[in-house]
Amino acid sequence: MKGGGLMNVSQGTINGLYDLIGECFQYNRWFDRFVSVLGVKFACNQSANLIHQNIAHFYPQLSDKIGERCLERYNIPVEYASTDEGKQDYATVSDMIKQAESKVIDFQNMFSAMVKIAWDNDDINIYTDLSDLLRKYNIIVEQLILLNDKIGYYTEQEIMKFDHDIDKFWIIGEEGVVL
Repeated sequence: MKGGGLMNVSQGTINGLYDLIGECFQYNRWFDRFVSVLGVKFACNQSANLIHQNIAHFYPQLSDKIGERCLERYNIPVEYASTDEGKQDYATVSDMIKQAESKVIDFQNMFSAMVKIAWDNDDINIYTDLSDLLRKYNIIVEQLILLNDKIGYYTEQEIMKFDHDIDKFWIIGEEGVVL
């Protein structure tokens, strides 16, 4: 038996899931601060709203789905880690978008590593559910790669034009990424 008792999920997978769930909340906090700075300091309100609703809010939803599908389904309660303070600041919107792209790719790599942990531990049902969720997360990565590409066509003096145009290269649908 895996994990002791009647659990059919290995302890290594459980621990990795706890870590991934904690990172979801850390990323939500990071993106919440990000959109606050984007909207207040740079007055990019359309960009801030789209990123807030579709990316920052995605992380706690993802956390809930991971907890429900990969832990609670197997009668394992979720444990939540604390999050760091959100006080980051930025000099330019271009720098912000570049950092956001880097963040979502880092998370994608963590998520992929968790999928591999489940596979390596023969937790095939967890592997399958995580793979499905990772495919959906990849849309977030695609969106930030596109934003970072497009912002390169605007100077910092044209940043309000970028904010105005963002909906033209926003690929996440109105309903967001549906988990």
